Amino acid sequence: MRDLKLFFLIFSLLTFGSIYAHKDRGEYPKSIKFIFIDKEVLVLSYDDSRLKNICDEIISGKRKLTEVYVTYKTGEVISAKINDKNWTSISILYKNKRVFVDKNILEKIKEIHFSTLTLSWSSDYDKAFSSSYFTISFDMGSELFYDEFPNVQLFFNKQVFSKAQVWKQISKDGKQGSNL
Repeated sequence: MRDLKLFFLIFSLLTFGSIYAHKDRGEYPKSIKFIFIDKEVLVLSYDDSRLKNICDEIISGKRKLTEVYVTYKTGEVISAKINDKNWTSISILYKNKRVFVDKNILEKIKEIHFSTLTLSWSSDYDKAFSSSYFTISFDMGSELFYDEFPNVQLFFNKQVFSKAQVWKQISKDGKQGSNL
């Protein structure tokens, strides 16, 4: 009986260890720096209660952005630049290496909800740039679908932009994804 308990203990540890090993690591920003068209600069921590209100003002057009810098505790920095209503660049930087989102994808991205922005990668690595892949994810736009905004995922493989997908709520219990 003791051998059977030991077997199940070891089997359980190996099973759950394997499941955990294949889970992605997700990070929320440490801080977000907004630069507005009137030259005002606002730096907020991700847990600042004002962040959602500032993002809502940006989405509604009450405040006009020129640049945003999103910093992660792992050292990566996502930067986004906008000219009026068109994104001119979105990139992620780590040390001296920067990768960009393709221009044809930038044209399709509407308003970014920076309060929902996350960075995820393989949990086998400490940093996104060390991993063979990573993903930037955020809610987009001003139109709700079943009380949710569309969610955009920007994929990078081997530090090169690879594709973009958008997920929309199509029913109370269902989402539909498509290439952006």
